[in-house]
Amino acid sequence: MFDSLHSWLSYLLRWGHVIAGISWIGSSFYFIWLDKSLTIPEKPREGVESEVWMVHSGGFYRVERRKIGSGQMPKILHWFKWEAAFTWLTGVLLMAVVYYSGGGALLFDSSNRTPSVSKAIFYSISLLPFSWFIYDSLWNSLLGKNTKLATFISCLLGVGLVYGLCQFFGGRAAYMHIGAIFGTIMVANVWVRILPAQQKMIDATQEGRQPDYSLSAKAKLRSVHNSYLTLPVLFLMLSHHYPMTYGSEQNVLIFVLLFILGASVRHYKITKEKVGAVPALLIIGALSGLFYLTTEVSEEKTSATLESHLKITAPLLDLADAGNIQGVISFNGIVPSPKKIAATPECISNAKKTLSNETLLSQNGRLQNVFVWISEGMEAKEFSAPIEEVIVDQSECAYHPRVIGVQVGQPLTFLNNDPFLHNIHSMAKENDRFNISLAMKNSRVTRKLMKPEIMVRAKCDIHPWMEGFIGVVSHPYFSVSNENGEMNLSKVPPGKYRLSAWHETLGLKTQQIVLSSKENKKIMFSFP
Repeated sequence: MFDSLHSWLSYLLRWGHVIAGISWIGSSFYFIWLDKSLTIPEKPREGVESEVWMVHSGGFYRVERRKIGSGQMPKILHWFKWEAAFTWLTGVLLMAVVYYSGGGALLFDSSNRTPSVSKAIFYSISLLPFSWFIYDSLWNSLLGKNTKLATFISCLLGVGLVYGLCQFFGGRAAYMHIGAIFGTIMVANVWVRILPAQQKMIDATQEGRQPDYSLSAKAKLRSVHNSYLTLPVLFLMLSHHYPMTYGSEQNVLIFVLLFILGASVRHYKITKEKVGAVPALLIIGALSGLFYLTTEVSEEKTSATLESHLKITAPLLDLADAGNIQGVISFNGIVPSPKKIAATPECISNAKKTLSNETLLSQNGRLQNVFVWISEGMEAKEFSAPIEEVIVDQSECAYHPRVIGVQVGQPLTFLNNDPFLHNIHSMAKENDRFNISLAMKNSRVTRKLMKPEIMVRAKCDIHPWMEGFIGVVSHPYFSVSNENGEMNLSKVPPGKYRLSAWHETLGLKTQQIVLSSKENKKIMFSFP
């Protein structure tokens, strides 16, 4: 019942936010365009500064820009203010429903477990008025009279803000907070600076005094600021569909390039100026940088990688005297109760069950999802890379299996079995990283990891609680403990080895073993 209400509230607020945003942004762009399109009337008329003729939907319209003298205030005056207020209000409520409610599952990347949710929410809410205060103080100070210097300082502060947010929050939440902060600055410009200035001019007119038109110039400056923020904020509203941006390790630089691109497009679109050399270079440079930063590295192999691949395709060993290593992974301690994940509406609806954290799975004193492998003793041996693919399924907003092993050079396939967007973001340190979106149900992508690595973390930036771990080894002697804590390494050549066991939260354990010819070795790892 609660999950359904939460889902509908999220959908309705998102819909309302889009409607209000379209109304606000549309009117804002219209008036900026209008100011640039007005011309002096061919026949001067009293009180008319400029005008423009327009045609739309079969009707002709004449719009005039006037200076209102004392006693000339019209009976009905339309204000463009509620569009901004409702956009901000629905946006803040939507952020509370999506990011604050239910434990804040979307606030952090799954690897970031240091801040508490309550502190994060406090910082999140505090940033909105604090950012406005810094921005407004700068532009109201003496520095604000030097437009170029104030703009430069504002950009530096903005980049610092983006960097800090991307370090503290997960990428998706960080981008949403940047949008909320920019939106707060925009709506505060309207309600704190633009509307009061207009009201003072109206009051002067109604009282028979000459309006102070310097107030109009100050209000127009804040309106121009809003117009430059509009396109970046529009992207941020849609950014959760594009994990290649906020999920990238270069998400700060990507946002800077997106801001440059949006501001440049705004400048050309509204001013209707010809694109000069500098704006053209900015647009081309931003597009090129974005393409480079968000495009997966080519799979063409370097000479070192080719040499490694040739090594692992050497003939197989003679396993006539091979034995087996079997074991049990035990857990000594109190198993924590599963923690409910405040999943997104599409995940709740698709899974039709409560989603819980699976970082530690144990029953009857046995531990699941422990990766066990021979970490020493196989260096002089050579093995062929299997041609059989290993499949990791993204299903019901979780990785199945959560922990898996592959051999160097073995095909590793990621499958999306949910009817909505997921992405695969590899956080490898030794292997090439990749960040690939799987947009549709049954879409898949295959990659090969060409270097040994324990462990490669994979995550979904759209649903940040989703993560999996991949052990990459140069030989076939690895295993993942099942729900009964059992592991098995078969057909192991006789020899002296170091056996290692890794768990994502409990760490690493090792032991030395000696395997005799055709021996069935029994081992045990115990995690406290």
